[in-house]
Amino acid sequence: MNNEKAEPIPPFPVDDDRSIGFHIAVGTLDAAASLVPGVSYGVQQLVRQFIGEPLERRREGWFTSLGIGVRELQDRLDGFDPATLGQNEEFIDTVAETTRVAMATHRAEKLEALRNAVLNTAIGLTVEEVQRGTFIALLERFSTLHLRLMQVLSNPLEMPEILAIGGSKAMMPVTDALVAAFRERADRAVVGTVLTDLQSAHLLRDLNTAAISTDPLTSRCLTPLGESFVRFISSPLV
Repeated sequence: MNNEKAEPIPPFPVDDDRSIGFHIAVGTLDAAASLVPGVSYGVQQLVRQFIGEPLERRREGWFTSLGIGVRELQDRLDGFDPATLGQNEEFIDTVAETTRVAMATHRAEKLEALRNAVLNTAIGLTVEEVQRGTFIALLERFSTLHLRLMQVLSNPLEMPEILAIGGSKAMMPVTDALVAAFRERADRAVVGTVLTDLQSAHLLRDLNTAAISTDPLTSRCLTPLGESFVRFISSPLV
């Protein structure tokens, strides 16, 4: 790689024109409202102020976070040149696919995972096209608890609550360990449902045999697909 850093790029501009979809939505509602005398102005105001503007702020915030992330990659990784991203079709695909999901959520954890997927693609972490589509579909479907449990299960011993369970020789079924560790966020039924979802998506090993202990060799709970998913949504900047 060329060790000479390219000029820093600014974050995604926030003063661009509104999206085509916004104008179509406004135009469609305006046309419908025009059939009813006296209500067109009110509908336009409602759409612009309470639907269009919040969605536009969300879109601007998402792209700005991506711009800042790419800038951080440029500052911290020798040889990373953001100028090449415009010709990187996999990167463009990932941005397009994650943007659709990002526009439909306000959850910070999910937005961070989507952003990490884009940044990982930017630095060359490639996944097969079908697998990428599967991962982004899972990001759309999963709750923040799903994502948090996946992160924990990729390395249970990084979580103090797990280490504190039962002492240094602890060996505990996955469900019991996570119920104890997340007792303030979810009960057994919720944790069990999330783990079943993860297993159904082929991300988690057999719940009947998977266990968590303080021995790293016996605490691997995720399948290879699950490990790949966690890498895809983890920050490349840590």
